[in-house]
Amino acid sequence: MKRRIKPILLNLFIVGILLFLIFLMYENIFERTQEDTNSNIEVKLLDSDALTLTQLMLKTSDICNRGPRPKPEKIAYITIDDGPSKYTNEILDILRKNNVKATFFMIEGNMKTYPKALKNIAKEDHSLGFHSVSHDINILYKTPEATVNEFNKCKNTLEKITNKTSNLIRLPYGSKPYAPKESYEELLKEGYKIWDWNLDTQDWRATSEQIVESVKTYGPQHKEIVLLMHEKEQSVRALQGIIDELENQGYTILPIEERENPKNFWKQNLSK
Repeated sequence: MKRRIKPILLNLFIVGILLFLIFLMYENIFERTQEDTNSNIEVKLLDSDALTLTQLMLKTSDICNRGPRPKPEKIAYITIDDGPSKYTNEILDILRKNNVKATFFMIEGNMKTYPKALKNIAKEDHSLGFHSVSHDINILYKTPEATVNEFNKCKNTLEKITNKTSNLIRLPYGSKPYAPKESYEELLKEGYKIWDWNLDTQDWRATSEQIVESVKTYGPQHKEIVLLMHEKEQSVRALQGIIDELENQGYTILPIEERENPKNFWKQNLSK
Protein backbone atom coordinates (compact mmCIF):
# COMPACT_ATOMS: atom_id res chain seq x y z
CA MET A 1 0.00 0.00 0.00
CA LYS A 2 2.84 2.38 0.93
CA ARG A 3 4.57 1.63 -2.39
CA ARG A 4 1.42 2.72 -4.26
CA ILE A 5 1.12 5.97 -2.32
CA LYS A 6 4.64 7.11 -3.16
CA PRO A 7 4.14 7.06 -6.99
CA ILE A 8 0.82 8.87 -6.58
CA LEU A 9 2.43 11.61 -4.49
CA LEU A 10 5.25 11.86 -6.99
CA ASN A 11 2.79 12.21 -9.86
CA LEU A 12 0.85 14.88 -7.99
CA PHE A 13 4.08 16.74 -7.31
CA ILE A 14 5.03 16.62 -11.00
CA VAL A 15 1.56 17.77 -12.07
CA GLY A 16 1.78 20.65 -9.59
CA ILE A 17 5.13 21.74 -11.02
CA LEU A 18 3.76 21.58 -14.57
CA LEU A 19 0.73 23.68 -13.61
CA PHE A 20 2.99 26.22 -11.94
CA LEU A 21 5.19 26.44 -15.06
CA ILE A 22 2.12 26.86 -17.27
CA PHE A 23 0.91 29.67 -15.00
CA LEU A 24 4.28 31.44 -15.26
CA MET A 25 4.26 31.11 -19.07
CA TYR A 26 0.70 32.51 -19.29
CA GLU A 27 1.56 35.43 -17.01
CA ASN A 28 4.62 36.25 -19.13
CA ILE A 29 2.58 36.16 -22.36
CA PHE A 30 -0.12 38.36 -20.80
CA GLU A 31 2.46 40.94 -19.68
CA ARG A 32 3.98 41.04 -23.18
CA THR A 33 0.53 41.48 -24.70
CA GLN A 34 -0.16 44.36 -22.34
CA GLU A 35 3.18 45.94 -23.21
CA ASP A 36 2.41 45.64 -26.93
CA THR A 37 -1.04 47.14 -26.39
CA ASN A 38 0.37 50.04 -24.41
CA SER A 39 3.02 50.54 -27.07
CA ASN A 40 0.34 50.68 -29.77
CA ILE A 41 -1.61 53.22 -27.75
CA GLU A 42 1.51 55.35 -27.36
CA VAL A 43 2.14 55.19 -31.10
CA LYS A 44 -1.44 56.22 -31.84
CA LEU A 45 -1.10 59.13 -29.42
CA LEU A 46 2.12 60.19 -31.12
CA ASP A 47 0.43 59.95 -34.51
CA SER A 48 -2.34 62.22 -33.22
CA ASP A 49 0.25 65.00 -32.83
CA ALA A 50 -0.27 65.64 -36.53
CA LEU A 51 -3.82 66.81 -35.75
CA THR A 52 -4.61 70.35 -34.78
CA LEU A 53 -5.59 71.00 -31.17
CA THR A 54 -9.21 71.62 -32.20
CA GLN A 55 -9.39 68.30 -34.12
CA LEU A 56 -7.88 66.40 -31.19
CA MET A 57 -10.41 67.98 -28.81
CA LEU A 58 -13.25 66.98 -31.12
CA LYS A 59 -12.09 63.37 -31.49
CA THR A 60 -11.61 63.07 -27.73
CA SER A 61 -15.08 64.49 -27.07
CA ASP A 62 -16.64 61.83 -29.31
CA ILE A 63 -15.14 59.14 -27.07
CA CYS A 64 -15.41 60.81 -23.68
CA ASN A 65 -18.67 62.71 -23.45
CA ARG A 66 -18.18 63.75 -19.83
CA GLY A 67 -19.98 67.03 -19.42
CA PRO A 68 -19.10 70.55 -20.53
CA ARG A 69 -15.65 70.90 -22.05
CA PRO A 70 -13.16 73.50 -20.81
CA LYS A 71 -13.91 76.68 -22.74
CA PRO A 72 -11.39 78.91 -24.46
CA GLU A 73 -11.51 82.59 -23.57
CA LYS A 74 -13.30 83.51 -26.81
CA ILE A 75 -15.52 81.09 -28.75
CA ALA A 76 -17.24 81.41 -32.10
CA TYR A 77 -19.76 78.95 -33.50
CA ILE A 78 -20.26 79.19 -37.26
CA THR A 79 -23.80 77.94 -37.88
CA ILE A 80 -25.11 77.41 -41.40
CA ASP A 81 -28.84 77.16 -42.15
CA ASP A 82 -31.03 75.81 -44.96
CA GLY A 83 -28.72 73.19 -46.43
CA PRO A 84 -27.59 70.93 -47.83
CA SER A 85 -27.42 72.68 -51.18
CA LYS A 86 -25.38 73.02 -54.34
CA TYR A 87 -22.97 75.16 -52.29
CA THR A 88 -22.35 72.63 -49.51
CA ASN A 89 -19.25 70.97 -50.91
CA GLU A 90 -17.65 74.34 -51.63
CA ILE A 91 -18.35 75.36 -48.04
CA LEU A 92 -16.80 72.11 -46.82
CA ASP A 93 -13.68 72.73 -48.91
CA ILE A 94 -13.12 76.10 -47.23
CA LEU A 95 -13.75 74.71 -43.76
CA ARG A 96 -11.39 71.80 -44.38
CA LYS A 97 -8.63 74.06 -45.67
CA ASN A 98 -8.83 76.05 -42.44
CA ASN A 99 -9.22 73.05 -40.09
CA VAL A 100 -12.52 74.52 -38.93
CA LYS A 101 -15.67 72.67 -37.91
CA ALA A 102 -19.10 74.24 -38.30
CA THR A 103 -22.69 73.40 -37.38
CA PHE A 104 -25.25 72.73 -40.12
CA PHE A 105 -28.97 73.23 -39.38
CA MET A 106 -30.62 71.44 -42.29
CA ILE A 107 -34.00 71.25 -44.00
CA GLU A 108 -35.42 67.72 -44.24
CA GLY A 109 -36.23 67.95 -47.96
CA ASN A 110 -32.74 69.24 -48.74
CA MET A 111 -31.18 66.28 -46.95
CA LYS A 112 -33.09 64.03 -49.35
CA THR A 113 -32.21 66.15 -52.39
CA TYR A 114 -28.48 66.32 -51.59
CA PRO A 115 -27.68 63.02 -49.80
CA LYS A 116 -24.04 62.99 -50.95
CA ALA A 117 -23.46 66.48 -49.57
CA LEU A 118 -25.12 65.41 -46.32
CA LYS A 119 -22.84 62.38 -46.08
CA ASN A 120 -19.83 64.63 -46.66
CA ILE A 121 -20.91 66.92 -43.81
CA ALA A 122 -21.22 63.91 -41.50
CA LYS A 123 -18.00 62.29 -42.71
CA GLU A 124 -15.98 65.42 -41.94
CA ASP A 125 -17.29 65.54 -38.36
CA HIS A 126 -19.22 68.77 -38.53
CA SER A 127 -22.12 69.09 -36.13
CA LEU A 128 -25.47 68.03 -37.57
CA GLY A 129 -28.70 69.83 -36.72
CA PHE A 130 -32.20 70.36 -38.06
CA HIS A 131 -34.10 73.40 -39.31
CA SER A 132 -37.56 71.80 -39.76
CA VAL A 133 -39.40 70.22 -42.69
CA SER A 134 -41.72 73.00 -43.81
CA HIS A 135 -39.81 76.14 -42.74
CA ASP A 136 -43.30 77.61 -42.42
CA ILE A 137 -44.38 78.85 -39.00
CA ASN A 138 -48.07 78.42 -39.85
CA ILE A 139 -47.51 74.71 -40.53
CA LEU A 140 -44.76 74.07 -37.99
CA TYR A 141 -46.66 75.54 -35.04
CA LYS A 142 -50.15 74.30 -35.90
CA THR A 143 -49.96 72.13 -32.77
CA PRO A 144 -47.12 71.17 -30.40
CA GLU A 145 -47.34 67.65 -31.82
CA ALA A 146 -46.90 69.00 -35.35
CA THR A 147 -43.77 70.83 -34.22
CA VAL A 148 -42.21 67.72 -32.72
CA ASN A 149 -43.23 65.58 -35.69
CA GLU A 150 -41.33 67.81 -38.12
CA PHE A 151 -38.09 67.46 -36.18
CA ASN A 152 -38.60 63.74 -35.63
CA LYS A 153 -38.97 63.42 -39.39
CA CYS A 154 -35.70 65.31 -39.85
CA LYS A 155 -34.01 62.95 -37.40
CA ASN A 156 -35.32 59.86 -39.20
CA THR A 157 -34.08 61.14 -42.56
CA LEU A 158 -30.63 61.88 -41.15
CA GLU A 159 -30.39 58.39 -39.64
CA LYS A 160 -31.42 56.72 -42.90
CA ILE A 161 -28.81 58.58 -44.95
CA THR A 162 -25.87 58.80 -42.53
CA ASN A 163 -26.57 56.32 -39.70
CA LYS A 164 -26.08 59.26 -37.34
CA THR A 165 -28.50 61.09 -35.10
CA SER A 166 -28.78 64.50 -33.47
CA ASN A 167 -30.93 66.54 -31.11
CA LEU A 168 -29.61 69.94 -32.20
CA ILE A 169 -32.25 72.16 -33.79
CA ARG A 170 -32.81 75.73 -34.90
CA LEU A 171 -36.36 76.98 -35.29
CA PRO A 172 -37.17 78.96 -38.46
CA TYR A 173 -36.83 82.72 -37.79
CA GLY A 174 -35.65 81.94 -34.27
CA SER A 175 -37.34 80.55 -31.19
CA LYS A 176 -38.92 83.90 -30.27
CA PRO A 177 -41.35 85.50 -30.89
CA TYR A 178 -42.72 82.95 -33.35
CA ALA A 179 -42.60 79.67 -31.42
CA PRO A 180 -45.53 79.21 -29.01
CA LYS A 181 -44.52 78.30 -25.48
CA GLU A 182 -46.34 74.95 -25.78
CA SER A 183 -44.31 73.96 -28.85
CA TYR A 184 -41.07 75.12 -27.25
CA GLU A 185 -41.71 73.10 -24.11
CA GLU A 186 -42.77 70.01 -26.08
CA LEU A 187 -39.48 70.10 -27.99
CA LEU A 188 -37.57 70.27 -24.71
CA LYS A 189 -39.51 67.26 -23.39
CA GLU A 190 -38.44 65.32 -26.49
CA GLY A 191 -34.80 66.11 -25.72
CA TYR A 192 -34.15 68.65 -28.46
CA LYS A 193 -31.47 71.32 -27.93
CA ILE A 194 -32.70 74.64 -29.34
CA TRP A 195 -30.13 77.15 -30.61
CA ASP A 196 -30.60 80.70 -31.86
CA TRP A 197 -27.85 83.25 -32.60
CA ASN A 198 -26.44 86.57 -31.51
CA LEU A 199 -24.78 87.60 -34.78
CA ASP A 200 -27.07 87.61 -37.80
CA THR A 201 -24.87 88.28 -40.84
CA GLN A 202 -27.97 89.20 -42.88
CA ASP A 203 -26.34 87.23 -45.68
CA TRP A 204 -29.68 86.71 -47.42
CA ARG A 205 -29.50 90.35 -48.51
CA ALA A 206 -25.92 91.50 -47.78
CA THR A 207 -22.86 91.40 -50.02
CA SER A 208 -19.89 89.24 -49.08
CA GLU A 209 -18.01 92.38 -48.01
CA GLN A 210 -20.88 93.45 -45.75
CA ILE A 211 -21.04 89.99 -44.21
CA VAL A 212 -17.36 90.08 -43.24
CA GLU A 213 -17.73 93.66 -41.99
CA SER A 214 -20.54 92.56 -39.63
CA VAL A 215 -18.13 90.10 -38.01
CA LYS A 216 -15.39 92.72 -37.82
CA THR A 217 -17.72 95.17 -36.07
CA TYR A 218 -19.45 92.73 -33.72
CA GLY A 219 -16.50 90.58 -32.66
CA PRO A 220 -14.44 92.91 -30.45
CA GLN A 221 -17.37 93.46 -28.07
CA HIS A 222 -18.12 89.81 -27.26
CA LYS A 223 -16.51 86.72 -25.75
CA GLU A 224 -18.90 84.31 -27.48
CA ILE A 225 -20.44 84.46 -30.94
CA VAL A 226 -23.14 82.24 -32.41
CA LEU A 227 -22.93 83.35 -36.03
CA LEU A 228 -25.89 82.82 -38.35
CA MET A 229 -25.34 82.37 -42.07
CA HIS A 230 -27.02 80.49 -44.91
CA GLU A 231 -25.99 78.38 -47.88
CA LYS A 232 -25.91 81.21 -50.40
CA GLU A 233 -23.41 82.25 -53.06
CA GLN A 234 -22.41 85.47 -51.28
CA SER A 235 -22.03 83.55 -48.02
CA VAL A 236 -19.60 81.13 -49.64
CA ARG A 237 -17.54 84.05 -50.92
CA ALA A 238 -17.53 85.58 -47.43
CA LEU A 239 -16.66 82.42 -45.50
CA GLN A 240 -12.88 82.67 -45.76
CA GLY A 241 -13.04 86.30 -44.64
CA ILE A 242 -15.29 85.34 -41.72
CA ILE A 243 -12.83 82.70 -40.55
CA ASP A 244 -9.86 85.04 -40.93
CA GLU A 245 -11.61 87.82 -39.02
CA LEU A 246 -12.67 85.56 -36.16
CA GLU A 247 -9.20 84.07 -35.79
CA ASN A 248 -7.54 87.49 -35.99
CA GLN A 249 -9.76 88.58 -33.10
CA GLY A 250 -8.64 85.61 -31.01
CA TYR A 251 -11.68 83.39 -31.33
CA THR A 252 -11.52 79.61 -31.20
CA ILE A 253 -14.01 78.32 -33.77
CA LEU A 254 -15.87 75.24 -32.58
CA PRO A 255 -18.90 73.21 -33.63
CA ILE A 256 -21.90 73.07 -31.31
CA GLU A 257 -22.12 69.88 -29.26
CA GLU A 258 -25.21 68.45 -27.63
CA ARG A 259 -23.67 68.69 -24.17
CA GLU A 260 -23.37 72.48 -24.54
CA ASN A 261 -25.86 74.64 -22.70
CA PRO A 262 -28.19 75.75 -25.56
CA LYS A 263 -28.22 79.46 -26.35
CA ASN A 264 -31.63 80.75 -27.37
CA PHE A 265 -34.01 83.67 -27.07
CA TRP A 266 -36.29 81.85 -24.62
CA LYS A 267 -33.44 81.29 -22.17
CA GLN A 268 -32.20 84.86 -22.73
CA ASN A 269 -28.61 83.67 -22.42
CA LEU A 270 -27.27 85.13 -25.66
CA SER A 271 -25.04 88.17 -25.39
CA LYS A 272 -26.28 91.09 -27.46
